[in-house]
Amino acid sequence: MINKSKVRQTALNLIYAVEANGGDINNFDLNLFWDIAQEKEMDTYRKTLAKALIHTARASADSARLLSTRAEALLSATKDNLPAAKLAEDTDRLQKRSDEFEASLKALKYCLKDKRQDTTEQLGICCRELMNLAHVIQALASELVPLFADFPEYRQILQQLESAINRRNKLMAVCASLRYPQELLGQAEFTNLVRCAEMLQELRPEVEKLALAVIARRADFEAKINSLLRNYSLERMDVVDKCIIFLALYELEVSKLDTPIVVSEATALAHAYSGGKSAPFIHGIISAAAKS
Repeated sequence: MINKSKVRQTALNLIYAVEANGGDINNFDLNLFWDIAQEKEMDTYRKTLAKALIHTARASADSARLLSTRAEALLSATKDNLPAAKLAEDTDRLQKRSDEFEASLKALKYCLKDKRQDTTEQLGICCRELMNLAHVIQALASELVPLFADFPEYRQILQQLESAINRRNKLMAVCASLRYPQELLGQAEFTNLVRCAEMLQELRPEVEKLALAVIARRADFEAKINSLLRNYSLERMDVVDKCIIFLALYELEVSKLDTPIVVSEATALAHAYSGGKSAPFIHGIISAAAKS
């Protein structure tokens, strides 16, 4: 369940950004807004994903060594056997992708520890590469293992290789599954990852639904504010204060939230974004609107 306060705060930022840029939502770059607005959440998600991958692949080196040893045994045994050329080629391809996975895992660990980096974009690149490699390794294994039945003369070596592949594939399956955090709901070890993914996935539609509804009623809210002002004009109001009141009036009149809740949330926004001097003014406008 997405945090309502986070939705309200981000909606205020969006309403303010539109208002400060002329008030026309049709000429406003929403994608650019979200690139900036969700930068912190994206950083958190990438770091959480990186840690989840490293945790999942903590035993990867052992399974990689076992696969490499048994793949090399098969390659050595089939070296001069032309009918087994495809078996050898596919085994070699699987082993190389497995080695690439280990190299990418090392790069991810280094990247996560590197305090010199200003952004987490490189973390995201490493994570995507690892998850894609895990998927590729699974696909290569599913094509390779059925070939084993055609070479009974290598039964013992192939049985050992298949065992190593199966062990490796279990790990790859979990790593690949991290591409879809929503499917990991209920798995305790991935709780943080699921929560971060939900925030990224659900925040934008929730915020835009609220912010755009407020913006659509801006003219009505301006008229309402004007009717409540005494010895003051709407034009003199700070843009942030005005946007906070817009949001509060929507929650009061459309969402039908209780007045104390609306006043409390609006006052908190005022303290956070406008300063303590604006809070009493905003409190007074909203209270007057509620009474009227």
